[in-house]
Amino acid sequence: MIKRLFPNQSSQYKHIQNIFKRIDSEIIDRLELFFPMWIMVAFQHYLVKSYDIAIYRAMEIDLNRYYQYSMIQEDWIGVVNIALHSILFLWLMNRFESFGPFRTVKRDFQTNFLLFLSIYAFIDVLIFGKMMIGLFLLFVVLYILYRSDSLLSKIISTTITIIVLVFSIYQDEPVLSTSAVVYLPLLIVTLIFKSKEYLDYAQKYLPFILFIFLSSKELWFGFVGLGYFLFFYCYYYFTTNKKYNWLKFDTEQ
Repeated sequence: MIKRLFPNQSSQYKHIQNIFKRIDSEIIDRLELFFPMWIMVAFQHYLVKSYDIAIYRAMEIDLNRYYQYSMIQEDWIGVVNIALHSILFLWLMNRFESFGPFRTVKRDFQTNFLLFLSIYAFIDVLIFGKMMIGLFLLFVVLYILYRSDSLLSKIISTTITIIVLVFSIYQDEPVLSTSAVVYLPLLIVTLIFKSKEYLDYAQKYLPFILFIFLSSKELWFGFVGLGYFLFFYCYYYFTTNKKYNWLKFDTEQ
């Protein structure tokens, strides 16, 4: 639709192209890496509303595990939290650019930011308790898939995903259990067929599946994610006239 509205030879295309090209490309690369972090923040927001998290007991929150498509006033806390995390990490990346997890080169994502995010999620386990273990393990899966395409890494990733599925069902947690059961067949296909294309799908679809099922609880996050995809689709169309390789963090667009 964007291509039909703004053909690449039109004056409107040139005007919008000039606007996008004014944005620092390093900021774009950094922002694009943040989507898994946004998932983690939205998942935390969902846990606080749904489960008895010890650190939040004093707030006397009315817990409800069965809500869907939330768009309540308190959800602005989640939006603000995502914005604050993004601003903080943009500053950290700029201030400590030489520090491994904050490097901006997208090809280093698998050994830098994803590893850092996995560690961050592990620390969150100490804050949010056992309900955060599943997301931490899925972030480890994502890190492993970007770190190596060996048979062993695929076996480990499949095993961890099965653990997440069983653990989430035991905890009666629908977002991660449903995500794991949908994602598992893709991992099995990746394990059976030695194809780089299937590995790419496994890397891309894990955050996407998490986003879809988390959005079924937190509808506001669905709009945040939609804005993310639309922005980067437009950015790459207007700056490179290329198709956006969505949620693929280790390749140059």
